[in-house]
Amino acid sequence: MAAALYLIDPANPQVALRDIAPVVLDSDGYYWFLYRYFESANLERHKGELIDLYGGGVIEGYQLHRFETELQQALAEVNHKPDSWQVLVGWKGESMSVETEEWRTVERQKLIQLIESLLALVHGSSNSRKLVCDGD
Repeated sequence: MAAALYLIDPANPQVALRDIAPVVLDSDGYYWFLYRYFESANLERHKGELIDLYGGGVIEGYQLHRFETELQQALAEVNHKPDSWQVLVGWKGESMSVETEEWRTVERQKLIQLIESLLALVHGSSNSRKLVCDGD
């Protein structure tokens, strides 16, 4: 399970632009820490998740602004975190309980770099360059 975020030229949407590095998000502590920010930015919840590990779409217009705002808020929170901490990523098995919780460690510096990479994609998008999320 992963989602790639990258820029495209709408005239040639099958080819990712490479001047700003794509970002790949996996189902790990980094994704699940940011998930609440992704969903806070999601203006079209009825259509699914904004950053979907299984699907995709284009992030543009006001939605792009909301995404940037939430990423800035995530960055502000992360800057006040310890060097590393645990994030709940799900549950083992079918039963959800304290005993089946699955936690992963995230590192502050790595998360800051991830958020800054996502912000670089946001800032690199425009009318002629769209930000795409493509989950597998």
